[in-house]
Amino acid sequence: MFGWDRNPLRRRIDRVEAGTLAGLIIVFLIGAPILVAVAGHWARAAGMRTLRAEATWSEVSATVQQSASSQSEASTGPEGFVWVQARWTAPDGRPRSGSIAIGPAVAVGNTARIWVSRSGSPTGEPRARSELLGWTPMAEVGMALGLAFLFFLAVRLERWLFGRSRLAHWHRAWQAQGPRWTGQR
Repeated sequence: MFGWDRNPLRRRIDRVEAGTLAGLIIVFLIGAPILVAVAGHWARAAGMRTLRAEATWSEVSATVQQSASSQSEASTGPEGFVWVQARWTAPDGRPRSGSIAIGPAVAVGNTARIWVSRSGSPTGEPRARSELLGWTPMAEVGMALGLAFLFFLAVRLERWLFGRSRLAHWHRAWQAQGPRWTGQR
């Protein structure tokens, strides 16, 4: 496959192709572990940043200002939640208001528990540590599969390009030798 034997029928282009393939394999074997480690580090760092940001969130009580039953179907969110206007106090003590997602059975004046950032903006519920850090192995596997696919494409491209070059060489050789032994001029 690599053409490293000293076969006299092997052409120069065959040896160049074999060297190129060996180079691609070496680049993949050296580069893949490095890039997989970088992807894992990046995913873990992103998860840790998100964990640190979510650690500053607080759960507060929000007073519903609008009836959920008066909402149209267009304002219904995921899992049957309805977006309504509410008021709450931010962790820094300032009053805030805005839209929050609540169940359809909550009436005006009832309270709902929501998660807010340090500035008082609604954030949604914090995610579990395992969920955020679970992206690390997925990023590593994804990078490995992506690199393997790129390697496959590079090898296919290399084979195609050298095949075209080989066919052009054969065509030129046939044009030079064919008329000598076929009797055609």
